[in-house]
Amino acid sequence: MAIATNDRTAEFRSIVNETKRRQNTKPGAQRLLNDAQRRDANGEGRPKRSEFARKAAEVGRGISGTMAKLEKLAQLAKKKTLFDDRPVEINELTFIIKQDLSALNEEIRGLQALSKRLHPKPDQEGENNKNILLLLQGKLGDVSANFKDVLEIRTKNIQASRSRTEAFVSSVGQHAHASLQQSASPLYGTPARGTPSPAADLISLNPMGDQQLQLQMMEEGQNTYIQQRGQAIEAIESTINELGSIFGQLAAMVSEQSEMIERIDANTEDVVDNVEGAQKELLKYWSRVSGNRWLLAKMFGVLMIFFLLWTYTLNTGHQIPAIGLGTWQSEPGKVKEAVLYALKAGYRLIDAAYCYGNEDEVGAGLKEAFAQGILKSRSDVFVVSKVWATYTTRCELGLDKSLKSLGLDYVDLYLVHWPLLMNPAGNDDRFPKLGNGERDIIRGFNHVDCWKQMERLVATGKTRAIGVCNYSKPYLEQLLPYATIIPAVNQIENHPALPQQEIVDLCKAKGIHIMAYSPLGSTGGPLFKAEPVIKIAQKHGVKPAAVLLSYHYPRGSTVLAKSTNPERIKENLESLIELDHEDISLLDEYSNNLVKEGKVQRYVYPPFGVKFGFPDKP
Repeated sequence: MAIATNDRTAEFRSIVNETKRRQNTKPGAQRLLNDAQRRDANGEGRPKRSEFARKAAEVGRGISGTMAKLEKLAQLAKKKTLFDDRPVEINELTFIIKQDLSALNEEIRGLQALSKRLHPKPDQEGENNKNILLLLQGKLGDVSANFKDVLEIRTKNIQASRSRTEAFVSSVGQHAHASLQQSASPLYGTPARGTPSPAADLISLNPMGDQQLQLQMMEEGQNTYIQQRGQAIEAIESTINELGSIFGQLAAMVSEQSEMIERIDANTEDVVDNVEGAQKELLKYWSRVSGNRWLLAKMFGVLMIFFLLWTYTLNTGHQIPAIGLGTWQSEPGKVKEAVLYALKAGYRLIDAAYCYGNEDEVGAGLKEAFAQGILKSRSDVFVVSKVWATYTTRCELGLDKSLKSLGLDYVDLYLVHWPLLMNPAGNDDRFPKLGNGERDIIRGFNHVDCWKQMERLVATGKTRAIGVCNYSKPYLEQLLPYATIIPAVNQIENHPALPQQEIVDLCKAKGIHIMAYSPLGSTGGPLFKAEPVIKIAQKHGVKPAAVLLSYHYPRGSTVLAKSTNPERIKENLESLIELDHEDISLLDEYSNNLVKEGKVQRYVYPPFGVKFGFPDKP
């Protein structure tokens, strides 16, 4: 039995409009959505997508909408009723879906043309567009195939309904005819043809004629119904034929994509052949020049320039060189000349600190480099300084002292030297001690408080970036949740005997750059005798120092090479090499074995009496 439904859309809209009017007229009334939510709902503030992406999204939504219509059609088509009581709705829905499929097919063709126009040459975005097109074509093909299946089911149901209808009509006709023949009432007798006899005394109401008329009308109605079903079947067959045409077009489009992929594969093979040919030529060239020391020297010079010019980008957007001159424990009276010579040799990063006690000499070397024209402008050199432990509650004062000694208006990077506080009012400005000779440490100091002061320094313009030194993984994990500015750098002792991989990995994940000090294992180069270092140095014909300095380039770290000897300063640059995969694997294996055996070597660890969270210093 059909259920009557009332369309109450107008009533619902009037209620919604009345609610909105009341919300707008009430003073201080709370809105259903705030401004930010309305902007999000309207799509404001979102990143603008490309024309291709927008159109592809529209096609995707169109396919989803067509799929929803197809699901409704499938529900209607699969119903097995005695008579088809919803042919008009099914026909209209079939027509709409057919039009949608045709329109979507044309839109995908338009997307193909747009992609070819925007990306005439193969590139990454063009390849992504092709993949999206293939995905859309696949989805449209699935919808078309499902549509065809639904139409076939519909055809079968119509044929079954037609058979049931014909059987029903036949049975009704036979039953009515038999009933009339069995009637024996004289009231319903059928008069004979011709003029009735005068003696006839029968009342004839001719009920048989009425029944025959009703039966005829029923048959005519059924014939009309059967004609409509036939027309519906013809429409479905026409739609199936059109779907076949759409499938043919999709097959042609897929064939075009396949040909394009084949061309890309052919181009890739050509590139591989060219690379292999270039490699062979380079090997031939190397075999010719390997005996020529002058050419080898020039090649190493090119490598040296490469390392000098190579920079990394900090999370502030500023560039930091890959190698710099360290000044810790540099011999007093020689730092000025060391800085000056390093800048002449090509160094563009100078690492200093208030604690080192030689920032006056560093400043004198910088001043002389500007005077001689080695440095044309302040931006030609990257200067690092650090706030010492006696100033971690007075960070700006510590920075002002360093700037005065360096003769600069700002430093490029200012670091927290160690995460602790030494007595600011102790018996020494740098290393205050207690009566028993121990360092005068203020216990209970929270290094996060120091970082909050460092963050305020950025706004003063006295430093372009801030960072930390000697921070372990636990200390970083304590700091980061409270940091408004993420540290740009973590300067740590780092070399094959102390890889500190857990710190390096955390810093990379958080966008914090690693700066490695003591790359040779502190004074005297204790790592020169490490077996893998010697093996790699012999392989490349360089000194162990070159291997240890070059170790940091594939790790993506800046390395500090400390020396006051002009020849050594120059040698540290000229001997840099590019380690291959075998070299890196050998050094990593050496480091991993030391970690597993608990034999890592930390050469710099002042006697503060504080646990900084390093695994090797519990």
